[in-house]
Amino acid sequence: MANRELLIFVSDLHLTEHAPPVAVPREALFERFWIRVAAARGERPAHLVFVGDLFDIVRSPTWFSTLYRPYLLPDPGMCEVIEQIVDRIIVAEKPFFDAVRRRVEAGALNISFILGNHDRLLAFAPRARRRIWKALTGRDEDVVFPEKMVFPEHAVLAYHGNQADFMCNAPDGTGNMGDAIGSELIVRFPMILRERLGEPLPELDEIDDVRPIYAVPAWVRHYGARRGMMKTVATTWKELVDEFQENPFVREWMRGNAGGFGPARQLNTLLQLSTGRIMRRTSDHRLAQLFTHLQTYFDGRFASHAADLLMQDEHAGLRYVINGHSHFASMVPLGLLRGQPACYFNTGSWRTVHQMGRLLKGRPAFLKYESMSYVVFFPDPDEMGRDYEWWNGVLVPVTYSQESGVPALT
Repeated sequence: MANRELLIFVSDLHLTEHAPPVAVPREALFERFWIRVAAARGERPAHLVFVGDLFDIVRSPTWFSTLYRPYLLPDPGMCEVIEQIVDRIIVAEKPFFDAVRRRVEAGALNISFILGNHDRLLAFAPRARRRIWKALTGRDEDVVFPEKMVFPEHAVLAYHGNQADFMCNAPDGTGNMGDAIGSELIVRFPMILRERLGEPLPELDEIDDVRPIYAVPAWVRHYGARRGMMKTVATTWKELVDEFQENPFVREWMRGNAGGFGPARQLNTLLQLSTGRIMRRTSDHRLAQLFTHLQTYFDGRFASHAADLLMQDEHAGLRYVINGHSHFASMVPLGLLRGQPACYFNTGSWRTVHQMGRLLKGRPAFLKYESMSYVVFFPDPDEMGRDYEWWNGVLVPVTYSQESGVPALT
């Protein structure tokens, strides 16, 4: 443990081809973050671990100019699409990559990259991984991005977290329902609605920031209500949902997850509620109730799954689990493990989040905010005697809210 490195975990930046307007640019967030890192790292380089979904390859509109979809089995042609998406993201987010690479090239920072569900396709695209590694580190070399990592000096097990999410994980590593929802509903909805209305409607892209994904139907209803275009929004969404449910991949997934109020029933209920008669209060209330049920269910699953893993013999000596995925930062003490306290952390995100309010009566509404969260384990010795810290930062600019509580356009 002596002289261990400063170890930092972040996740869910979801870098895309079109960098969205934000209150604080990502490179500026990194510069603020680096001030604290530089002050605490000691003589050794800091170690920054991206715990999945640094890139959002799944929710790229590029797929719809090809014959491929991100939830299908990869082949060489699909890998070329992945490379195109990665190249465009690197260009769009150049200031952020430059800020990271400068520290790596100066010998002050080391980087690790763990795959998440939105960038899992990088496992099949070695040339794309090579380009990412060069953008992050300046080194042009082959590299493998694992699905999990162990840091024994810090007693940490890190993986993205989608393993405990039935929507966003396939046991065999193939496409999952989250990929299909992201591609066929979340990406296509803004494209088709803009075409029908003949307006740019830039705020439509905010659908990509709704988390978790099963809150998207409520956001769609909320969007139609506040924009005064309920009929067109509702018709477009219903047609997309009908088409989605006839998709061969979706039909096969539904058959494989049927039974009781299981995954297929829960997803189908959400979709049906979202396409019901226009904005009846009873439907809104039911949608919020189901969201609350699912949110509580998933929050508990992530921590429980972490505890189960720590109790396995192969993880003897580990006491901490780091996840991302949900975009909601959290810290859950797990109890004593082999006589020492264990803890679960979720790193949240460095991204805009639309989070649904669900306890007050009336239609579901969303709070829009900028998130920046991370977990840091300090070097030994640390002059302040710190072992680890969990940081959760949220910024809500004045332009994000009005008296009604409805997000304003920025």
